[in-house]
Amino acid sequence: MNEHDQRAQFREAPEPEEGTRTTPKIVLAYIAILIVWGVGYYAWQIGKPLQGGDSRTPVAAEHQQSQPANVASSDTSQSTDTSAEEASSADNSSEQSATSPENSAATETAETEDTPSAAASEDSEAGSGSTASANVDGEALFSAHCSSCHQATGQGIPGAFPPLAGSKWLQADPNIPIAIVHDGLEGEIEVAGDTFQGMMPPLGGQLSDAEIAGVLSYARSAWGNDASEVSPDTVAKHKERFGSRGSWSADELTEVFGEH
Repeated sequence: MNEHDQRAQFREAPEPEEGTRTTPKIVLAYIAILIVWGVGYYAWQIGKPLQGGDSRTPVAAEHQQSQPANVASSDTSQSTDTSAEEASSADNSSEQSATSPENSAATETAETEDTPSAAASEDSEAGSGSTASANVDGEALFSAHCSSCHQATGQGIPGAFPPLAGSKWLQADPNIPIAIVHDGLEGEIEVAGDTFQGMMPPLGGQLSDAEIAGVLSYARSAWGNDASEVSPDTVAKHKERFGSRGSWSADELTEVFGEH
């Protein structure tokens, strides 16, 4: 394109108001509000755990998927045992009416010998809760859900998040940390002589009973803490007792579970 082809542009007079009218102040104010809101919202979410998605570990997911089959097999075995017990009791009653006192004594001896095996089966069922807790990596769960606030060292962040190392709330009655992790905590709380004001979101909807027991057992024995392990059965009993209640306060914890 040569100079003659742009003659029409050369003949056009400049716009007298071009560059003289400023951007409306209301538009600038609206843009500033959006920027401040966006930065503030992002800063407010720093350090808080993500609430979206399935945050459970593969071990817990596999455990929950296999649970219906275990329940069905348990129900089948219970019904079989019940039928066997009824048949046995009927046979015993007919034999007792037709046999001598010596046979009755022999029957009582056999029942006494069966008692240790029944006790052993009860002990194995009681230990199943601790076995499920042992299959969960409490340290990995802590890193995923807790370390952003309480730090990997358990020292927390001064003025923002309380420390877990040496915390009496954590090492007290296991029901206290179970209530905090499962249901959440809000309001003022004093830890190691310092007062903290904030909110801990509930993790009961994200973690299974075994996972809550695993992460608490890890925290109660790390960084110099020396407290007993937490079993999944204790977490299950807490859920049965309190259901899906809201967050706790420090005063409510003390009132329900006693001094820590």
